[in-house]
Amino acid sequence: MKKKILALCAAGLIFSLTGCEETMDPNDPQSVRRYLTKKQIGFTPNQFVSYAVNSDTAKMTLFLQASFEIDQPADNGNNAVAISANKGNMMVLNYLFDHGAKANVNNGNGEPVIDNAVMMGNKEVVVRILDQLKKEGVEPQNLATAVLIAAKTGKADMLEVLANAGAPLENRSPDGYMPIHWAVKSGNYDAMMFLINKGVDVNAKCGQGYSVLDWATNEGYTRLIKALKKAGAKNTPKYKLDSRGK
Repeated sequence: MKKKILALCAAGLIFSLTGCEETMDPNDPQSVRRYLTKKQIGFTPNQFVSYAVNSDTAKMTLFLQASFEIDQPADNGNNAVAISANKGNMMVLNYLFDHGAKANVNNGNGEPVIDNAVMMGNKEVVVRILDQLKKEGVEPQNLATAVLIAAKTGKADMLEVLANAGAPLENRSPDGYMPIHWAVKSGNYDAMMFLINKGVDVNAKCGQGYSVLDWATNEGYTRLIKALKKAGAKNTPKYKLDSRGK
């Protein structure tokens, strides 16, 4: 009789255990995935990036516990780092880098994240990305396009941050222009003065053979012309000849 009671108790215990909901083990990726499946949460890059957009680091942590590859892009080509940097979300950006995400990635438009961050003009974001790029061993020479963007859009503060990170200030872009050319062509006095004060060549010629002063003169930027002449900039014979022919 006693054995029968024990057997019934054991059977009841087994029934009780199998009837209970499985407890998720955060240290077991498969266990976390089963939990996500049960909660009908799609284990996809789109879902992870949406959590980044909404600053839901708790859900992001669940994905990482399930061995999600943190740098995977969503269908639109943006991964969590790209979208967080673009939105200026420092909290999520720090979270991502602290959990192994890379800064040396492109966004959905094929642009390096650092280039887009410079375009957006968020200094805190740019500084954080530059710090991460340095940790990843990215050479400062690779920041040349970011410098061109900063010069073209007149972001002197971005030029300063990039220069402090060792970015080249006199690289020539595929179209033949250097940062000083773009700063002047766009009429960006502060960006131009930053570059001049950093000692860039004020008589550098663009791919068409025109000097920085040629471009300032052509655009009629009086303030820039005065500053350039003071710095020793000169018009080229080519420009003088072309001007007479107009």
